[in-house]
Amino acid sequence: MDQSAVAAVATPLSAAPLVADRTLPVHDALTPLLPDGALVRGRSVACTGVTATSLALALTATAAQAGAWLAVVDVGWLGVEAAAELGVPLERLVRVDSDPAAGRRRAAAWAELMGAVLDGFELVVTRVPAAAGPAVVRRVHQRVQARGAVVVVIGETAAWSSDVTLRTLEATWEGVADGHGHLRARRVVLESSGRRVPRPRRAELWLPGPAAAVEAIPAPPSVLRPTG
Repeated sequence: MDQSAVAAVATPLSAAPLVADRTLPVHDALTPLLPDGALVRGRSVACTGVTATSLALALTATAAQAGAWLAVVDVGWLGVEAAAELGVPLERLVRVDSDPAAGRRRAAAWAELMGAVLDGFELVVTRVPAAAGPAVVRRVHQRVQARGAVVVVIGETAAWSSDVTLRTLEATWEGVADGHGHLRARRVVLESSGRRVPRPRRAELWLPGPAAAVEAIPAPPSVLRPTG
């Protein structure tokens, strides 16, 4: 990969002072799934399952709305329209991709690009190459911690170990009956686990909701049993 091209990714933003807060905010509907109720700097979150890409965008939207810069690295299928619909301000979003001609050097090219991006962005959504080995992953992990960034990984790989994993257990679209109607909202059941989550947590929410990108679904009220 051309070194000047890599440097150009980070240069416009690296001079801007990064927020000193330990965490970056997330939508209220997602806070119960995270052990700190927010994205913690220097750590990573993995999003898996059928809604992984939408979940990754929803997870970063609130922080971007609050002023954080978001880079999307090597996620070729992610569209800016989808990002906007999920609440990501496009003026805070930059897409960067490694050189497709990298071939067998793809993992090294990804690590090099991540190193440059992490110098200037507080949030990074990425897909870890399957060929990334322990040494490459360790180098990127160290960069994440040193820069105090948050990395959201789409999918799972054997080499990369995230602090928290958000997995989609169920996803059901609503609004279509007997083959007619319009898709209005998607009800999802998410579970969080990982080394930062002592016990798995679950939450049900709309992704997207009928009127917004993310909406919480209140838990049903407890059934009161008569006493005496």
